[in-house]
Amino acid sequence: MEPIIKMLNHHTDEATKQTLQLLVNKKRKQDTFKKREWRWRMFCCVTVGFFLAYVYFYIFHQSPSYSASISYFFDRSVHFWMVMFIAFQLGMIKYLLYKKDKAEKEYHDLRKEMVKRSDDYWSKPTDWKQRHHVFDMMKKEFDINLYHETK
Repeated sequence: MEPIIKMLNHHTDEATKQTLQLLVNKKRKQDTFKKREWRWRMFCCVTVGFFLAYVYFYIFHQSPSYSASISYFFDRSVHFWMVMFIAFQLGMIKYLLYKKDKAEKEYHDLRKEMVKRSDDYWSKPTDWKQRHHVFDMMKKEFDINLYHETK
């Protein structure tokens, strides 16, 4: 459990602390998939850019005719493997996009449930008045907004 969540005052019970920790874990998971997906996108763009530059400058630009350059392109097996590598990258991006969307949905569902059930988590009137300290801490430390259900 995060030290800052452990150190919450007596107005927050252990079940609420566990839910807050679960929310932080889901946020981190979402952020991890978001970063990985972005990195793969950039890597794929660079790979495609280099491959297209190679094809243009070293195959089509230096060939006497288009038919000769197309023939040269399909005669080399390295070109097939480069296309397969780019296809693998696109597949990986698709997979990470799916995982990112799934993690984002889980995170937002838990966050919305936390907002909806905040009166259950802080049921006593004295606890209810102190919950804004927890909300401020979650926003400041983990960038998790518990004030509203919308993003």
